[in-house]
Amino acid sequence: MLRMPSRRFARVLLYVWVAPTSAVGVCAGLVALSTGGRMQMRCGAIEIYGGLVRRWSRRFGFVAVTLGHVILGVDAMTLEHVRDHEQAHVRQAEVWGPFFIPVYLLAGLWVWSRGGRAYYDNWFERDARRAEDNARRTRDRYA
Repeated sequence: MLRMPSRRFARVLLYVWVAPTSAVGVCAGLVALSTGGRMQMRCGAIEIYGGLVRRWSRRFGFVAVTLGHVILGVDAMTLEHVRDHEQAHVRQAEVWGPFFIPVYLLAGLWVWSRGGRAYYDNWFERDARRAEDNARRTRDRYA
């Protein structure tokens, strides 16, 4: 009889599946940490903020970016504010694994080629905004 893998084993497999995407985030995070950044663990993801992330955010126009199980943000307060949105990207990365970054970029290119906004109209961003709204409504309902 086949047995289902334990939750812990399944979670480890999920982290392995996402590892190539997370490795990009870890590399960026190490640079941020070596330039004065800070790190915290939240909801199964490594959150890194400060250091060079601040400069990157101004240069590339973001307040937070998710790469697998690594979230880079401007500061701790910003990460608190955008956590639901970025956690939606973590879940997307868990689905797409090593294909997340290329598929995300292709989705933006597809939207842009059809006259849309590559970031704002990107399916991954719309999905993350929906998840963020749902989480906020749920919290408000039980507050």
